Amino acid sequence: MSTNVLLVDDSPTVRNILKIYLMNLKVSIVEAEDAQRALQLLRLVPVSVVIADINMPNMDGITFVKEVRASAQAQVQKVPVILLTAEKGEDLRQRGSAAGANAFIQKPVSHDELTKTVRQFLGGG
Repeated sequence: MSTNVLLVDDSPTVRNILKIYLMNLKVSIVEAEDAQRALQLLRLVPVSVVIADINMPNMDGITFVKEVRASAQAQVQKVPVILLTAEKGEDLRQRGSAAGANAFIQKPVSHDELTKTVRQFLGGG
């Protein structure tokens, strides 16, 4: 079975950068342009890790995490969620943690930090 990583960001450019950074992890990439689509995909596709932007139209990343944790599907509830943010500040991280986010990465995303963080959730270190 392939390992799927779901990228949730309204920017195609950011999704493309993340895909390039994750190429060496030998994962399959599933993409969503917003949180609503990501929630649909999570119900349909087995996902090992979600990487989601905090600032998205319609539903922000923190609300998205709350929706994931409230899912009726056990495998969806448990999927690790890494939130990306361009904002600095502890308040956002505290709200994200309270919602159930597993990790945070500051934008601009560094290749090393992203792969190291994703590997932690894939069991590779």
